[in-house]
Amino acid sequence: MKIFLRLPQATATPFATSMQLQWLFPASKKRRNQVFNCKLVKEDDGRFLRAAMDRASLRFHETLRPDPLFTDPYIRCLLPSDIQMDVIQSLHQHCLATKFIDDKLLSIIEKADGLNQVVLLTDGMDTRPYRLNWPASTLLFDISPDRVFRSSIQKLEDVGAKIPRRCLFLHVPSETSDIQQVLRSKGFNGARPSLWIFQGFPTMTLANFKDVLDLVSSLAMKGCFFLGELPSWLVETEIGIKVSKL
Repeated sequence: MKIFLRLPQATATPFATSMQLQWLFPASKKRRNQVFNCKLVKEDDGRFLRAAMDRASLRFHETLRPDPLFTDPYIRCLLPSDIQMDVIQSLHQHCLATKFIDDKLLSIIEKADGLNQVVLLTDGMDTRPYRLNWPASTLLFDISPDRVFRSSIQKLEDVGAKIPRRCLFLHVPSETSDIQQVLRSKGFNGARPSLWIFQGFPTMTLANFKDVLDLVSSLAMKGCFFLGELPSWLVETEIGIKVSKL
């Protein structure tokens, strides 16, 4: 498996690297069989919702800039009606990471043969399934907090957002006790190539992030990809330091 991560840092240049997942976190056999732990996701739902709204606001203001890195035609509907419409000239690291992830995942899908499974580990407000040009027959799985996702999906449908034709979009609540089983029941096939996106997914501790890596390593076959944006607090941990030195 190859990993591409964008680190929160002062430089405006996106960080990209490829490495073996097992080198980043050598999971034991016991942890490989462990059910994905989402207990912390439930404990502070309000905090995660506010963080998701903050990120959505950043993407909205990026869309308003005269020379945006990307445009998100649907993000406005997820925000409060009284949001400020001022144009922010400076670039934000989250928007740089979003652009990096968009470009990288579309490039991978274009070049990789038979890759039509995409798993999005998100905060429930990711509009990629609607705003990106996915190839036909792409299976999109979103793992995110259920309450945030359901509220977002209703607002997106109200403004006419649609998944590209011949693509399928399925949600797996992050509160689910056995995400692996639910993913498989919805059609995910671990024997086929897959692409995993990590951005905004609620993680409060290093143990949470290791659980994410366990989930991916348990379901992804050789030749799959894992890319995304590390939370700022994670950069100072052993995993973040290893990534930043490559």
